[in-house]
Amino acid sequence: MQYKIPSEIGSELKINQLFYLTDLLVVLILGGIGFLFRYAVHSSFVWYYGIFWALLMFAWLIRPKTNPRLRMAKVLLLAVTRNRMTYSAIDHQSSDEQYQNE
Repeated sequence: MQYKIPSEIGSELKINQLFYLTDLLVVLILGGIGFLFRYAVHSSFVWYYGIFWALLMFAWLIRPKTNPRLRMAKVLLLAVTRNRMTYSAIDHQSSDEQYQNE
């Protein structure tokens, strides 16, 4: 038997031109969580709660122009958890030695 390996393992399945399978899963999961927690919201705020969850789902699925392969949730996670000390534009040790020598 010969197995065919796809060239792109990380590719996403498209449902239509703009909607992917992961988008559908995110909508179902966030919709289910919002549906479960709606009983914890006062009845006068249910509409605001529904609008909040709809905006949250939309913001979760939007793709930023800076990196269209990632979703906004992943971009925000990377921005929050990145190590700011990883990259340095100036070599601090050599610049300190240069100022001491002058």
